[in-house]
Amino acid sequence: MKKLITCLLALLLVLGYGCKNKNQYADLPPELAELCINIDKHPKKAENYYKRANYYYLHENIDKGIADMQTAIKLQPDSSKYYVMLSDLYFAQHETDLTEEMLLKAISTDENNNEARLKLAELQFHTRQYEDCGKTIDEAVQRQPHNPKAYLIKAFMLKDMQDTVGYLRMLQLVIDQDPRETKAFLELGYFYQQKNDPIAVSYYQNGLKADPNNVELHYNLGKMFQDMDKLEEAEQEYKTAIAIDSTHIPSLNNLGYMYLDDNTKYEEAVKLFTQVLQINPQFVYALCNRGVAYEYMGNYVAARKDYEETLKLSTNFEPAIKGLNRLDKLQH
Repeated sequence: MKKLITCLLALLLVLGYGCKNKNQYADLPPELAELCINIDKHPKKAENYYKRANYYYLHENIDKGIADMQTAIKLQPDSSKYYVMLSDLYFAQHETDLTEEMLLKAISTDENNNEARLKLAELQFHTRQYEDCGKTIDEAVQRQPHNPKAYLIKAFMLKDMQDTVGYLRMLQLVIDQDPRETKAFLELGYFYQQKNDPIAVSYYQNGLKADPNNVELHYNLGKMFQDMDKLEEAEQEYKTAIAIDSTHIPSLNNLGYMYLDDNTKYEEAVKLFTQVLQINPQFVYALCNRGVAYEYMGNYVAARKDYEETLKLSTNFEPAIKGLNRLDKLQH
């Protein structure tokens, strides 16, 4: 009987402990509350602190994430991935020296941790340590020859070093190894777009095959078509970009500008420029262009107001000055 009472008391204590913990974290998001409860149940289990640190990282609570990872590493100092997680948290605080230290520790703990090497290469590129970056990439590729991310980092490094041939070769290698790497398609497309080379269209279109909802690809392709005077194609790309992201100012503004050139679509242009200004009231190009659209529509009062507001934002904005001069001549 005594044994039964003792067991019941123990059970009640456990249940009471569980209720206490749940009540303690009642104000927290359910996912975080569960992570906290697991740590209370198993305070010596490093993985629980790692999981909660990852939650804090994703929710930008960096200080708490660092504290959890420091605890996890004390409990399990031979886990390479814990140093990588801590490096991410330090990088979020712009602590580049500590970030590098943790990544080097991750590699020394597990020399086959290529994730740590690639993050180290990215950091070295970010801090312009190009020689070290190249060496780190070479080490990563030696261990894993099929390594599109490594080649992409190297491409950006070579771009900074103004090695155009190497830059293009690396980007092509990235695409060969990973046809879904849109950053490489964007870079190649933009490189040739700057040279007014129509091959840019193919790179953008191939990038969209991999990522049909990439707004930047649609916008760049639209701009390329616009420069090539393929206005219907440009309009479609801008509209697609806006359908994906209704706040994408470059697409809204460029489409508005195209409508400004079409003497049947001034009202549509006004709507688009107004939409831009609702997102960013200080975008002077949209404000002035809306004034031009009003001027073309014969709404000189609204046009003057937009030109004047433009000059309040940018005193010497020449298109607005010219617009006011045109309106002044009309009144005489």
